Amino acid sequence: MEKNAAGKKVFYVDYTWKELDALDRSRVTLVLPTGATEAHGAHLTMACDSKAAEELALRAAKQVENALVLPALWYSPALDIANYTGTISIKPSNFINYVIDIFEALYRHGFHKLVVANVHGGAKTPLDVAIREFHSRMATRDKGYSDDFFLHLHNFYAPVTGYLNTLAEGKDWGHACEMETSLDLYLYPERVYPERYVEDYIPWEKGFEWYIGDMRAVNKSAIHGDPTKASAEKGEKIANAIIAAFVDILRRL
Repeated sequence: MEKNAAGKKVFYVDYTWKELDALDRSRVTLVLPTGATEAHGAHLTMACDSKAAEELALRAAKQVENALVLPALWYSPALDIANYTGTISIKPSNFINYVIDIFEALYRHGFHKLVVANVHGGAKTPLDVAIREFHSRMATRDKGYSDDFFLHLHNFYAPVTGYLNTLAEGKDWGHACEMETSLDLYLYPERVYPERYVEDYIPWEKGFEWYIGDMRAVNKSAIHGDPTKASAEKGEKIANAIIAAFVDILRRL
């Protein structure tokens, strides 16, 4: 079982209900990793986002005292990737309500802080809406939001984008690229197939319609970037930067 330096378990589902009930829940910060089940080229598996989100969250939680990591969300909106075989895209409205149900269950059990740790671009806006909708539903005449349950959306790549740009060797990156491939080479090398690497890019000259439309219509590989520039060494640097930024967030909470 994953444990922190104080010997405490950090994976929520490794606890019994009695153990959770005995925690000082006012001091616990919950972490909900979110990813997707979606195509990432021919060289990465469908697990790429969700496995990374959970592992990065667990590694960060082990460095702080009172963080508990929930199981990752494996299904989320992936509208632009939906037409690549195997991708499971959830309707945004269904996803939002599902996430709110999770928030409400944790709130009911007396937890006070939760950070959504997201690695999937297509989930960012629905997650933000879910947090706002939860507060709206919990509002009273005196309070516009539930101020005894703190919710924060943390997108793993956001605080380290500038640093990743200094590592980039391809002309652009964003999906199944040198960054995601490097991260998997470091975290899960058995899930990477280097012989299938293809450099490919979304043709931006066609406009941005793909983002809310069909990426497959303009890109046959499900890749935006150059995985041939990936390495486990680069992946370790990426992971360390992401984890350090997230540890800082958890400590400040």
